[in-house]
Amino acid sequence: MSANSSTFQEQLETIYEQHRRQGLESELDELAETMEETILERVLAEAFFRTEVEIDSEAKHAVEEARSLLEQDDYDALAERLPETREAVEAQRREVNNFVHQARIDVHNTVRGMIRLNQRVERVDQDKLDALDALLDNWNWEAQIEGDQINQRKEEAREYGHFMRQSLEEAKDALFGPYRDTPLDDLVDRLLDDERLTLAALSEEELNRLHESDLADYLEVTLS
Repeated sequence: MSANSSTFQEQLETIYEQHRRQGLESELDELAETMEETILERVLAEAFFRTEVEIDSEAKHAVEEARSLLEQDDYDALAERLPETREAVEAQRREVNNFVHQARIDVHNTVRGMIRLNQRVERVDQDKLDALDALLDNWNWEAQIEGDQINQRKEEAREYGHFMRQSLEEAKDALFGPYRDTPLDDLVDRLLDDERLTLAALSEEELNRLHESDLADYLEVTLS
């Protein structure tokens, strides 16, 4: 093999290695971004839905270990570790997404019923209900997070979740407060606890009271 051929082969190998390293770095950046989004969504969901969403430390540690390999320029070890890291990150993402999806459905049904009731009784600022409806429909919470550092972004996600939860609770109080200390008080409590009521579970007297009240529109979805 001539010297020129040898040099050309070395250049090809160098270019290939550069592309391989860039590809590994890009894949790791993508996984790290996915992990961060998962953490932020979990923080927001806990604040908004008032529940705990577990984050498996394995996925976070896997990304940190992969980062460490990159910093050490150990690309061969990184290439071996990335498939396992991707699997852990994607599993965690699915778990959080599945929880949030079901929680959104439950709360969205409530909010839609509240919107119909409010169109009749006009007790709540419609813009507040529309904002809740839009969040639960599109789940476009990322637009509210502007910080550069992860801790700042987590705090913004938590604050936004708390703000939207407060909006929901204030709307509930405004809509259902008038039923306090009335024969409908107990039923309202059950509705606000997201309890699914069935017609068979209600007495004839309760059915008559509901029929005569302006809660009928709210109960259309809840009783479905």
